[in-house]
Amino acid sequence: MKTKYYLAFLTFVLSMILNFSGCREYKTTTKINSDGSCERTVIVKDNTVEPHRLVFPIPADYSWKIKRTKAKDDTTQTVYTAAKYFDDVNSINNEYKNKDKIGLHVNLDKKFRWFYTYFDYEEVYHSYFPFKNIPLRNFLTPQEYEQYLKDDTTKAFKKRLDKYAEESYFEYFFDEFLTMLEKNKIADLTPDFVTSKKNVIKEHISEHGDKTEELMKYLEKVLGTNSVWKLRGGIDNIVKSILEKMDHFSTANGSYKNEVTMPGIILTTNAKTVEGNRAVWEFEAGRFCYEDLTMTVQSRAANVWTFVVSGVIVLAVIVLLILPKFKRK
Repeated sequence: MKTKYYLAFLTFVLSMILNFSGCREYKTTTKINSDGSCERTVIVKDNTVEPHRLVFPIPADYSWKIKRTKAKDDTTQTVYTAAKYFDDVNSINNEYKNKDKIGLHVNLDKKFRWFYTYFDYEEVYHSYFPFKNIPLRNFLTPQEYEQYLKDDTTKAFKKRLDKYAEESYFEYFFDEFLTMLEKNKIADLTPDFVTSKKNVIKEHISEHGDKTEELMKYLEKVLGTNSVWKLRGGIDNIVKSILEKMDHFSTANGSYKNEVTMPGIILTTNAKTVEGNRAVWEFEAGRFCYEDLTMTVQSRAANVWTFVVSGVIVLAVIVLLILPKFKRK
């Protein structure tokens, strides 16, 4: 079987995903109403849009109003639009429970403070990188980690991320390999012995892992025993799993735009763009590849009725204070 396990190739694929996202466009708009309800719309623009094939969760059930149209600027592109009204913002989370998809989570805290009501909205796109054996925070310096969180797009920094991806691929392969050894109990291939050869395997596996057959020969040479061939089927499965995860992972590529319209005026947000009472985030899939992307916005809406009630109360107090004086006169 000519299944490839080639770290340089996989890193190249990841680099292509993060640097050249292609023409697929995702846009999500959420309008928060003052009573806590909301209207949410998800728009995807691509050559073809098949929600079940994409790792990003695209609404497809009939509780959403769904339509497909041709893009006005390019008739070869399909625009897929799904819209739905929610009585409660937090109930949006019920739409994103599929564990095979990128995890999304929203939350709205509403605080009544007499004259004003404060709204705190948070939306999280969870990290979807399938090989998380190494925490990114431990791999990068604190400065580099902050750069990533700030959506650094420089080529020099992306080389560091590619290196992290390569390390993560290997760690996934090696951990799965050790698990397989523990199950098979081969006398001359104990987990401790293989672990002692880890650095040697890691150093040259990218040169010998182009095909499963070559990978097996390389492992036989490094480990000094042909017993490794007893694990041929298991290693094939590990390689296949890696490629399947990468294929699924690659469907997240594209550009993303998230817009949230808040009641009242916006006080604070981590969005780079604010248009009136709307916060706008624009980013590529690479930003929430390794770490969660959290978008926050706080707004304040005036409670008109409380101003009226307060005015009436103040007026009543004034009248009650002045009226006795008029009576005495």
